[in-house]
Amino acid sequence: MPRPFASHHILPVLLVALFFSAGCDAFRPDDETETGGVVSLSGQVINASTAEPIAGAFVRILPFDLLFETTTDGRYEAVVEIDSTMDLSIRATKDGFSEAATQVLALAERAITVPNLSLSPAADAPRESGRAANMLLLRQTASVIGVRESGSEEVATLTFQLADSVGRPVILNQSSRVRFSFGVRPGGGEEIAPQEAQTNDQGQVEVTLSSGTRAGVVQVIAETDVAGRTVRSQPVALTIHGGHPDQAHFSLGPVRRNFPGLNVIGLTNEISVIVGDRFSNPVRPGTSVNFSSTHGIVGGSTLTDAEGRGSVNLTSANPLPPDGIAHVTAVTADDQQNVVTSTTPVVFTGTPVVQVSPGVARIGQAYSLTVTDFNGNPLVAGTTISVAAEGTAVKATGNTEVQIPETSFSGGLNFEHVVRGAGITEFQFFVVEDIDPDAPAIPAISSITIELNGENGSIEIVLPPEGGSAPRVVTHDSGDVTSEETAAGYRFSVTPIR
Repeated sequence: MPRPFASHHILPVLLVALFFSAGCDAFRPDDETETGGVVSLSGQVINASTAEPIAGAFVRILPFDLLFETTTDGRYEAVVEIDSTMDLSIRATKDGFSEAATQVLALAERAITVPNLSLSPAADAPRESGRAANMLLLRQTASVIGVRESGSEEVATLTFQLADSVGRPVILNQSSRVRFSFGVRPGGGEEIAPQEAQTNDQGQVEVTLSSGTRAGVVQVIAETDVAGRTVRSQPVALTIHGGHPDQAHFSLGPVRRNFPGLNVIGLTNEISVIVGDRFSNPVRPGTSVNFSSTHGIVGGSTLTDAEGRGSVNLTSANPLPPDGIAHVTAVTADDQQNVVTSTTPVVFTGTPVVQVSPGVARIGQAYSLTVTDFNGNPLVAGTTISVAAEGTAVKATGNTEVQIPETSFSGGLNFEHVVRGAGITEFQFFVVEDIDPDAPAIPAISSITIELNGENGSIEIVLPPEGGSAPRVVTHDSGDVTSEETAAGYRFSVTPIR
């Protein structure tokens, strides 16, 4: 509720208001209608230094000379009756603070929010505070630092604020000695200094964190004892990133060691790096790694993430490798400007080539089956091969359901080091009798079907019984098929469509 001055002030105020209104009317255009009524005012008084609300400040509304006191949240409300539109002056005062004022245009039957009135503490005003009640992080110079000798900033300063129960900074005669400690930490020799410090006249205290040799998350905790209880901050977390690349901790490899890059132009294969520093930690994020390739097109560079990882795409494009083997190289540098590098091979494969021996369906026969691309390289991982014998009381055994594994290298990175052979490019199956004791029948074979499916292409081959026609291709999806009889059996080559 407003608190007006004594009643003997009311009559002069009203006379002044009437005179002011009459005087203003003399200068208003004839077509402007003036109306009186009630105006609602509301606002807040705050500390200009801290932006905190000021309770118990006096707010004066002129020319009516009405006086109000702010509540605990620094707010006030007033209802003023006016005869016509007019300017009101609102002034705020408080012991120990300078005065603040503002003006508003009062319109009848309006609710007006008055701009905040900011009072600045007087230079000689006494400061007060209670005992410390809470510890807060006021500011920190960095949230991320680098490991020792990384070339990044290795030190961060944290400033804590000790405040009383109403949020006022603890002054010098209520100051406390604050202890600093670690929460979680990487354990690489991190240090905090000082171990203890006294708060200043603003209730503030600083501590410096220095990184060690390990990357990871570190927490700093500030605490003090006040009147038998411990006032503690929440753990303040900072991240320590790694240092420069180290050759012994540099890894390079493709997501797919073998992809059908000789079949289709524009296929992509992701090439990844993992870069560590000499302490086995991920290097600092944003470390640049450059790439080149002997064949195809490769992304020029990547920047490592928080785990030291980065990647680019290798795209199947000219020049294509004549033997199917491309070499991708990644390069960066250590803290002594020495080259850190690694090279990885990638197999570009083409359409399938299938060789089977013998080329006829026969009971009691062992068969050899070779499956490669036209360079003799294994087909891509996941390619499936199935073999089935058709007829009466017969079946196929051995490598009749096969899934080709990922291509690997042995002893080097070139064409001759590609692992081939049993279970990868060479397979064996048999056709045997399969007589049902409950329904005996004379074994007879009508055909053997070999079916291959994968990203290199699909093909289905049928071997006829002995004395019948030549083996034939039933279906394929990759291009023209060339069939030829060799000394070892039959060879089926799929010529790619370009």
